[in-house]
Amino acid sequence: MTHWARLSETGSTTGMRLMVTIRRRLGAWPFRIALFPVLVWYFLLRGVARRASFDFLKRLEPELGGVRLWTRSFAHFMQFGEAIMDKVSAWSGEIPLSSLTGTGPEDLRDAALRGEGGIILVAHHGNLDVINAIGERHDIDLCALVHTRHAEKFNQLLEQATGRKPPQMIEVSEITPATAMALGDRVNRGGFVVIAADRVPIPPTVDDGKADANSVVANTAEGSRPASPASAAASPRVLHCDFIDQPAPFPQGPFMLAALLRCHVYTLSCIREQGGAHPRFRVDFAPFDDSRAVKRSGREAWIQQAMQRHARHLEARVKRHPLQWFNFFDFWHQAPDSTSNPDSASAPKQDV
Repeated sequence: MTHWARLSETGSTTGMRLMVTIRRRLGAWPFRIALFPVLVWYFLLRGVARRASFDFLKRLEPELGGVRLWTRSFAHFMQFGEAIMDKVSAWSGEIPLSSLTGTGPEDLRDAALRGEGGIILVAHHGNLDVINAIGERHDIDLCALVHTRHAEKFNQLLEQATGRKPPQMIEVSEITPATAMALGDRVNRGGFVVIAADRVPIPPTVDDGKADANSVVANTAEGSRPASPASAAASPRVLHCDFIDQPAPFPQGPFMLAALLRCHVYTLSCIREQGGAHPRFRVDFAPFDDSRAVKRSGREAWIQQAMQRHARHLEARVKRHPLQWFNFFDFWHQAPDSTSNPDSASAPKQDV
C-alpha cells in the first residue's frame, strides 16, 4: 500500500488553471457546474479514493450499503470540491471576517495579544485555508509545517492566479534541528506553529538527504546529538490511537515538537456550516495542553496520553461533520513504505 505522501498529483496544469479562472472570474455556481463532471470522473475511475471514502463512511454507519453508500460517498467528494473552491477564495482574500462564526477568531487573536504563542494542532477536517483571513487581518504570526510536494502545481497556480503569496510555510521534509530552534524562537515571541496531527510521517528518503519532521524532532527531543538526515529518516515515529472503534496510526512528531519547545498547545478547526455563494465557517480555537510543566522523564507518557486525547477530540469533530473529512486514503492502514500500487496516483489532490 502506498503512503499518502506518495500519492501523486493528478490533473493537468491547464485544467487546474481553467478551474481557478472560472472560480475567480465567473463565481461559485459556474465553478460548481464545471467541477461536477470532474468529480464524477474521479469518483467513478479512481479506486483508492472511492474505496477509502466507502470504508470511512461504513465505519461511521455500518448499515450503509448499496445505492445509499454510493450516494453518500459522492456527497463526500462534492464536499471536497467545495473545499477546493473555498481554498481558491481564501488565497484570493475573498473571505471576509464576517463569514467566520464561533469564538475561534477572537480567541486566537486574544492569545496572540497576550503573547501566548505555541503549537496549534490541526487535521484534514474542514478547511483551514480559511484561517488565513484571520492571520492576515489581525497580523498574527502563523507558520505552517506542511508537506506540499504532491500539491506543488496547484499551489504555484494559485499564487500565479491570485498574485498573492501563500501563508508562511515550512516543508516538513526539510526541517532540521536548526529549524526547530527557529520555531522555538517564534513561539517565544508569541507566534504560532500550525502542524497537522493526523497523518503519519513521510517515508524515509535517504537518497535525497532530507529527513521528515517527526524523525528529526524525535532525535532532538530524546536528547541525542543532531543526527544526519539519513539516520534521522530511518525511524519515523507513529503511535496507534483508538479512532472510530479501531486503532489508527497517528504521528508523534507534533507532540514531540510541543514537548521539546515547552509551550502552550492549542487545537484549531474550521467547518463549513453554510453553502451557497456566501458560505459561513465556524472556527474553533481552544487550549489543549501546556507542555511547559512536562518533565523530561515524563515526556513519553505525556506524548502518549496527549495523542490519545487528541484522537478522541478529532473523532468527536469528525462524527459531527463526517463529509468534511478529507483523508482519501486508507487512514487506518497508512503504509510506512512506498511499495508500488496500481491505484497510487489516483487519489484527489490534497494538501497538508
